[in-house]
Amino acid sequence: MNERFHQRRRLIEEMNRLAETVLPSRATDDPRYPVSDDHCFKRIAFDAAAGGKWSASIRRPFYRYATDEEIRTAIQVLKEMTDNPDRAVTLNRASLSYRRAP
Repeated sequence: MNERFHQRRRLIEEMNRLAETVLPSRATDDPRYPVSDDHCFKRIAFDAAAGGKWSASIRRPFYRYATDEEIRTAIQVLKEMTDNPDRAVTLNRASLSYRRAP
């Protein structure tokens, strides 16, 4: 297997670790987080990476069809939310606004 494959796999593992373990744990201990489920943190990060409702521009599943840059952006967003619950509030509002009917 080549280095690019391993690098992408590490990115996906980091993204999943933050969204599935780190953030839900923080949200359990800190009521300032607007969500607590891993799929909600993923929704927020994926939307931020896509600049809108992620599934409108990226096929499912995200980890398979997103570019490396989109995955890096999602990781950065997840890290921002880890460090700052208020950032999670702002990003969640934006993500929910992408889902409202016109």
